[in-house]
This record gives sequence, C-alpha cells and structure tokens, in this order.
Amino acid sequence: MLQDNLISYYEKVTNMALTNLKAEKTFQFRKMLTNHSLLKVVESHYEKITNSPEAKKKIKEYMNAMNNMAKVASLDYNMVLKQIKSTNDPMLKQKLLSDYADKGISGFVAKNGAVWSIETHSNMYTTHFNNELVRLSVLETVGPGEKVQVTESSNPCPLCIPWENEILTLEELEEAKAAGLFHVRCKHFVIKV
Repeated sequence: MLQDNLISYYEKVTNMALTNLKAEKTFQFRKMLTNHSLLKVVESHYEKITNSPEAKKKIKEYMNAMNNMAKVASLDYNMVLKQIKSTNDPMLKQKLLSDYADKGISGFVAKNGAVWSIETHSNMYTTHFNNELVRLSVLETVGPGEKVQVTESSNPCPLCIPWENEILTLEELEEAKAAGLFHVRCKHFVIKV
C-alpha cells in the first residue's frame, strides 16, 4: 500500500512538472520530492519494521536518496526548460517537450550511465529498503552462534541461486551478501532457524 501511494505520488509530480514545462515555468522538485509529510509517513512505516540504530541509518540513507533524486530531476528539467525558452519555433518546443515526457523525468543516474525516471527509481529504492529493513528486523533477533536460512524465490537471479535454502551463520551470511545476495531488487529474506 505504501509503495502504491509513493508511485502514485511520483506520477503526480511528473504530471505537474510537465504542465509547468509546457507553460515554460520553473518547477520545485526539491519541494515536491522531499515532501516532508510524505517522507514522515515512509519513516514511520520503516520504524514500525525496526527502530534499531542500523535501521535509523538506512532511513537516513533513504531520505538522502530522495534529496539526490530531486537534484538530478532539477538539473534535467532546467536543461530542457532552457532549451524550450531559447527557441520561438513551436514545433521544436513541442518536440523538446514530447522527448522529455517520453523518456520520463530523470531521478537517478547509475554508475554505468543508465538514467532512471523518478517513478522507477523511487519504486526500486522504496522496495529495496523495505526489504532491507525486514531482513534487518530478523537479523536483530539472531544471537551469537545462531543461524538463519535464506528463503526461496520464484524467480531467483544467478547471484542468489547458490544461497537459496542455505542455513548460514551470520559470518557466512556476510560472505553471501558480499557475493551478491540481497542485491537491489532481491526478493530473498532470511528466517531464524
């Protein structure tokens, strides 16, 4: 439910930005993407999963990611707005607007140069951190010498297959994570055994 609400919110932000761009007006991505009340709902949701120091650190990372997303979106938007304002050709203005709408508002640039829209990035990031906090909430209950089992996934990636159903110590779990387990979009969790 939270994730659906976030996706819907970022879709509305995109639509408002496109309306402003068409009117050749500036747009305040920071105000919209770091919406204080929205992020407080997210923070409250996460704190219900776990409220440990590690969870607080992850929540702060999430908030920083939303701030960074606003920076990327603003740079992208302002570049296109400048191009639109620099021409009097209505056909070129429409092409610039259409191209911008078709690709989506940039929200994240990956190390490999791939650009993700604010909807895609916020969806992926929210899902990932939700899963991270659920895993963390289980790991916080594991004592010294106890073990966890990695769950199965209906569609595991090659990085995770070696770890499915494995019973691991916390040290072995750290090695599995270093080898790729719990990557972004990973659907595996752990259960205490």
